[in-house]
Amino acid sequence: MTAPPASRRAVRFDRFGPPEVLELGTEPLPEPGPGDVVVAVAAVGVNFADTMTRRGEYRRDQVLPDVPGVEAVGTVVWAGPGSGHVVGTPVAAFLPDGGGYTDHAIVEGRRAYPVPGDVDPVTVAGAFLQGMTAWYAVDRYGRTRPGETVLVSGATGGVGGLAVQLAADVGARVIGTASTPEKRAEAVRLGCAEAVDPADPDLRGALREKVDVVVDVVGGAVFAAALDALAHNGRFVVVGSSTQQPATFDARRLIPRGQTVSGFVLRRVFEADPGEPARAIAHVLDRVAAGAVRLRTETFPLADAARVHTLLEERRSVGKIVLVP
Repeated sequence: MTAPPASRRAVRFDRFGPPEVLELGTEPLPEPGPGDVVVAVAAVGVNFADTMTRRGEYRRDQVLPDVPGVEAVGTVVWAGPGSGHVVGTPVAAFLPDGGGYTDHAIVEGRRAYPVPGDVDPVTVAGAFLQGMTAWYAVDRYGRTRPGETVLVSGATGGVGGLAVQLAADVGARVIGTASTPEKRAEAVRLGCAEAVDPADPDLRGALREKVDVVVDVVGGAVFAAALDALAHNGRFVVVGSSTQQPATFDARRLIPRGQTVSGFVLRRVFEADPGEPARAIAHVLDRVAAGAVRLRTETFPLADAARVHTLLEERRSVGKIVLVP
């Protein structure tokens, strides 16, 4: 068996703080285990949760120094005997404990999912975790049906923009929230029938029609207004909270309306059904190939990780940011 490379380039941080704590350097490759694979990374998906990890706000058990990044796309260059993979397989890798901002990632074999070799890695990264999150929100938890109305907060973000398109693809009427006139115009281009300003003092009034499904990426003040707009038997899916503001409600109101509020994280979904990720990524990539979903990706070199985190935190990004080693 060919030995894995001895070293790698990786972005790491040794203290919590602003984007500037991220530094690109060369380090020894950690020792992979018998159930692991080493992936030569071609594209790294960047997520808002990465910025929270860098600030020390995401994981309570985080050990420093750390390499952020929970998703990477590339090719298996070393496979442990218990990994279930062979060298040369293109994969999308889920790294729930981080380690993706690198040119060689060590991944548990069970969390490396084969993907078509003829699909560009940047495309796979654009459709991978955010695409699966959006699809689970729309389909698995939102149970969206043709003709229903879906409200998506943060409708031009990575997850929100994909949720808009996937809901429209199902045959739903989609309403989105977006913070600027330019973003609201983009939300309409993505498939929203209507886009509203989440900072509108009369947001409840702006959401004048009842909605069957809410996909909430933003949280905070938007949560209450969106819940007020939820119809009888409506499904409210909490996907994230980019505002990092608390959202509370009186659970008794759900009873007479037959409503449900649910949330999920991919890690738990994958643990419950190891075959689920492969099905979900296949569906999203199929809808991309069919032209029903338009990916919006912007690429940066790995060395620009700090700049990318700044863009995310200042809400100056649209769609998916991908680092290319």
